[in-house]
Amino acid sequence: MFVLNLSAENWVGNQDEGNLIKSPTWNQIEQAIRELNGKTKTLVTLGADDESYMSIGGGEFGKYIVNITFDNVSFYNLVEPSKPDAIEKLVVGGQEGNYSAKMCVNLETALLAAQTFTASGELQKSLELTLPVLQ
Repeated sequence: MFVLNLSAENWVGNQDEGNLIKSPTWNQIEQAIRELNGKTKTLVTLGADDESYMSIGGGEFGKYIVNITFDNVSFYNLVEPSKPDAIEKLVVGGQEGNYSAKMCVNLETALLAAQTFTASGELQKSLELTLPVLQ
């Protein structure tokens, strides 16, 4: 398995009391992603090393943000290009932010991306990534 650790937030008030699991199983990873609720649990990070990791955030209303880096320099966002050019509000990492609707994927897509990354360190071929546009 490519993923070496799982970090899952758990916000209690303004304190993150989340945990770190070394050598997580796929069941532990899937459970952590399914528990994302956009309120107390807003971010799961799957780490392989200091440079490669995937983050899945959000969860409220079935909307998730997935990003990935292979070098800790370039960060790619999972996108659904067929979605409209609109802005969605999601809580990720304990903070509300504005995200392009194209970046908001459903649970099934987030789980598929996480499962492929967990197993091989790659992105599922059927999914599309983009670099964020800096403004």
